[in-house]
Order: sequence, then structure tokens, then C-alpha cells
Amino acid sequence: MQIIIDMDGAICTEMRQFSRCLAEPKSHAVKTINELYDAGNTIIIYSARTWVEYEMTVDWLKRHGIRYHQLFMGKPIGDVWIDDRAITANENWEEIGEQLKNREK
Repeated sequence: MQIIIDMDGAICTEMRQFSRCLAEPKSHAVKTINELYDAGNTIIIYSARTWVEYEMTVDWLKRHGIRYHQLFMGKPIGDVWIDDRAITANENWEEIGEQLKNREK
């Protein structure tokens, strides 16, 4: 399964542009993402950060031990996303992991 995960507000806390390197991982996000990676899923991280922030973002992901296959920058910013395949990031990461495991079955 290909799993696309938003960066700010989903994997880590939402920070202002020049403080993003100080963001903290959300509870259980690293563990859940790495379990999904280890289970053979393709992990694609998608961010509204600009390409200027690419190296800082790669460094942040490495420092926090998050395994992934691809990183895309420049996601459009909107007030609402409507998507038929979405799982909201407001949910607990342990629940997100369970929902994704159940989708595989």
C-alpha cells in the first residue's frame, strides 16, 4: 500500500516557518510510521513546506528516526481538504496504524 502522510500538524507539531526545525513529533507518530514502513508499505511524506526547506526537513526526519521512501514539498495550502481516502491526523497515531492494518486485509 502507498501511504501519503502530511508533515506539519500530522507527523509533527505545527510551527511557524523559521521554527519548523524545532517541531516535536506527535505521540506515537514515529513508531506507527516506522511500523507501516517495516510492514512493506511505501511511505510518502507530503508537505506544504517550500523546496527551500527541503534539506532542513530531511534533517528533521533523520534526527527523529522516521523512515520513508519519498518526500514531496509544495503541497497547496487550503482551509479544507476533501479526499475519499483520508484518515484525519487529529486521530491518535495508534488508531491510525490499526485503521491502516485493517485496510490491508
